[in-house]
Amino acid sequence: MQNSTRRKFFKFGLSASAIAIGGGKAVANVCGEQTGTQSLGPFFPRPGTPAIEVKENQDPNLPPALSNDNDLTYVRGKSGSANGQIVFIRGRVIDENCSPLKNASIIIWQASSTGRYNHLGDGENHDFNHPVTGESIKRVLDPNFQYWGRVITNSKGEYMFKTIIPGFYPADLSGGWYRPPHIHFMVSALGKEQLVTQMYFRSRHMKDNEFIQTLNKRDYLLQSGNLSNGQRKKLLVDFKKGSNGNLEGRFDIQI
Repeated sequence: MQNSTRRKFFKFGLSASAIAIGGGKAVANVCGEQTGTQSLGPFFPRPGTPAIEVKENQDPNLPPALSNDNDLTYVRGKSGSANGQIVFIRGRVIDENCSPLKNASIIIWQASSTGRYNHLGDGENHDFNHPVTGESIKRVLDPNFQYWGRVITNSKGEYMFKTIIPGFYPADLSGGWYRPPHIHFMVSALGKEQLVTQMYFRSRHMKDNEFIQTLNKRDYLLQSGNLSNGQRKKLLVDFKKGSNGNLEGRFDIQI
């Protein structure tokens, strides 16, 4: 997909249709607007699309999106760990009445720390220079990164993922549009319409945070008129240092 075509897809294609889960702390009431929807994007891990095979569960009947767990920093059977800054994402899946949704399925997928997706469709998007520092960024695949994962919510609707902050990458170099770090979410629950969205990052402990916030403010998807101000605010998650020194953020999802 050429940059111009990809830009049109991102800009206008806006609708779409292991580790123990932490919990026990009081959860703020997040009832209100449904979590804002975002594009599925071109890099969802379908059969035959990964550039490198990453399946922790080798069952041939399982598609890639269902074959991994909720720790994306480690691939079963390998000794290495993923490159990048580790983050923990916790939250709840709730309905319109703020009731927790048990056994909801959450699939996430994202780029590596250098902004490369494990997807054959991302092969033509090349290395680039940081638009501020001029640093050469090599968009490479990380064999020790899981790239996508899945978790099922517990009886309280809670979930957790351990992953890394993905890199930003150019969506349209000629137009100066860089996609900020983001993680794609697909949430399915019995009796509910499937939700597809994207989660964005903010943290004073994150490398290039000021620059990343500039990208967030300029991003066509995050700033889409399809989102209300409240929905946009909830997609931008504030990550803080936890007791283990790693960044932790809360992303509650209402469907």
